[in-house]
Amino acid sequence: MSESEDYECELDEASKVKAREELNEIPEERLSAVQCFQDWINRQPWLKTPTNTKFLLSFLRTKKFSQIEARGLLERYWSARTNAPEWTKGVDPADPNLIKIIKDTQVYIPLPGRDKDGRKVIFSTMSKMDYTGRFFGPDEFTRAVMPIFDFLLLEENIQVNGFTVIVDCTDVTLKAQAWFGMDRIRKGQEMRQKAFPARMKEIHYYKAGPVMEALFNIVRPFMTEKWRKRMVFHTSMTTVYEKIDMSMLPKEYLPDDYEGPTAGSLESILEKFIQEEYLVSKKKLDFLRDLYNGSYGVDLSKKAKDDVPQASFRKLNVF
Repeated sequence: MSESEDYECELDEASKVKAREELNEIPEERLSAVQCFQDWINRQPWLKTPTNTKFLLSFLRTKKFSQIEARGLLERYWSARTNAPEWTKGVDPADPNLIKIIKDTQVYIPLPGRDKDGRKVIFSTMSKMDYTGRFFGPDEFTRAVMPIFDFLLLEENIQVNGFTVIVDCTDVTLKAQAWFGMDRIRKGQEMRQKAFPARMKEIHYYKAGPVMEALFNIVRPFMTEKWRKRMVFHTSMTTVYEKIDMSMLPKEYLPDDYEGPTAGSLESILEKFIQEEYLVSKKKLDFLRDLYNGSYGVDLSKKAKDDVPQASFRKLNVF
């Protein structure tokens, strides 16, 4: 099996239980499922993709080990990326210029650990964004932050438990919409919802004012019903605390009289993630460089028009 021989499952016990109960993952059949997926990929002249085990498991787990649905997700994943070379081609995630954008903007900050449901929490704030275009443009910004999610998805416990995202909308203005442009906003929204192998469990919006409401109304037609149901709006951090343990949150978002443990400041949390996780994981960075080197994608002109799945199956002892 391609790159599967040295695979070792990294799931903790709670995640193993969740994988079996929620995702139809049977440990004894896990590698057989990957092998079946790999065999199908190798027969597709129109598709070029990495086939290593952890990468393919993210698609199988997202689609609850349905081979047919995982194939469809993989096709959408590479179709979206093939159609967005400005975001996905020739990206080095460790490029100092891109790291500077991540640090300066503080838009995507993976909080340490995981929440009570095992999910990875991403904190997002727009307070330090520069929309003048003097330092970087929207495409360069996207090239900087996209690899963070691909990096996190190489962790198996995150594949199983998914993400929770908290977005501080306090500083969102019309400049943000104008800077990104509606075509990019729509493309990004569709990519996140339909072409990304991740379990997005909850999205919390804090202080979503009139500008965000107007933006939501614009992109709502492009949102799936599942995505809309996972959006939660908060006017106060008090209700956020009911969902996310205060010890995980940046100290800037905690009450003045809070005396418990904290994750640190936004800046320190992000710096620690970059220096102690992101930039030191050579194997993962090498994988990301390969993922973004421009050699993968789809050429649908080579796909047979009658290439339609005949049936969906989950267990790999049925061929």
